Amino acid sequence: MIKIKLISVNLPESYLKVLEILVVEGKFPNRSEAIRVGIRDLIRTEYLIEESVKRNISPALMSQSEIENQIQEII
Repeated sequence: MIKIKLISVNLPESYLKVLEILVVEGKFPNRSEAIRVGIRDLIRTEYLIEESVKRNISPALMSQSEIENQIQEII
């Protein structure tokens, strides 16, 4: 089970408006989940792709659980 911690983040109002649109359209259940997905994708593109290249593993072949395990290893 993944441990979730509460953090505070300052965001421009325009970001919050778009997050609310995504929630209202049903793309995410709430803003927190949308932000988590955004951060996960950032980690995937900025860190895990670099790591997978170093280990000759295609990032597209990594499952969600493998990604989460990689993130846990970082911590």
